[in-house]
Amino acid sequence: MPFISENELEKALVKAVKSPASAPDFYRLLLESDLLVLGTAQGREETVEQFTMAPGGKFNLVTGRKDGAAFLPVFSSLLRMQEYAKQESKFLRINGRALLDLTRGARVTLNPASEYGKEFSPEEVARLLDPAAGHQPRTIIGEADYPMPLVEILIQLFTARPDIEAAWMIQVSFAGRDQPHPLVGVETAAHWPSLVEEVATAAGQSIPGVVFDLQRIDRARPNSLTNALLQVPPFYQRGRGLFIN
Repeated sequence: MPFISENELEKALVKAVKSPASAPDFYRLLLESDLLVLGTAQGREETVEQFTMAPGGKFNLVTGRKDGAAFLPVFSSLLRMQEYAKQESKFLRINGRALLDLTRGARVTLNPASEYGKEFSPEEVARLLDPAAGHQPRTIIGEADYPMPLVEILIQLFTARPDIEAAWMIQVSFAGRDQPHPLVGVETAAHWPSLVEEVATAAGQSIPGVVFDLQRIDRARPNSLTNALLQVPPFYQRGRGLFIN
C-alpha cells in the first residue's frame, strides 16, 4: 500500500527521509504532535473517551521485539497503528514529548510496519528531550573551511527573500553520525516549513547529494544549537551579502 500522509507530522517525516535538511521540522512536530501507543492506563482499561492522567499514574504499554531486543512501537496516525497491529487493539493517544519523557530509556520505533518510520535509541530520545544536555554540537569549522558551493547557493536564495535577516554556518558532529556536516542557522520571520523545503530543493538541484541541517534562530528562545551558531560571524546579513570574517 502506498504511503499517503495522514497529517502534518507524516508529511514532515516523508520530507525528512527524502531531504535530511528538513529533519529539524520533523523532530519539532514529533514532540508537539499526539502519538498513538498500544496499551492501557492503569484504572482506565475500559475507558474510550479522552482523559487526563493524574500525577503518578501508571501505563501498561505493549512492546515489540526486533533482533532480540525490545522496543516500544509508537504511531503517527491510526492507519499506521493498524498496519502494525492487524487487529483491534486498545491504544492511548499521548503528546509526543510527554510519551518520550514517560518512556525514557526505551528503544522507540515510529511506525515500525510502514514505509516511512524512524528508530530512536535511548540516547537519541534523551537528546531530543533535552538538547542542551545531550545534543551539544562540536564546532569544528574555520573561516577557510566554509563549503563555498553551498554558501553561494544559500546567499543567492536569501538575497532574493526580504524575510531573511541573517544566516550562520558551523560544522557539527553528533553521536551516531559518521561524518560531520554543515549546520545552517537562519534568522527569519518566514513560514519555516516552506523555507526548509525551498532551501532543500535549491541545494539539492545545484549540489546533488549535499547533506546539511537547518536551524531556525530564535533569540527569544535560544537552545544549544542557536547559541553555538551565534558564536561565529554570519556568512550572510541582509544588505551585506557574503560576510565571512
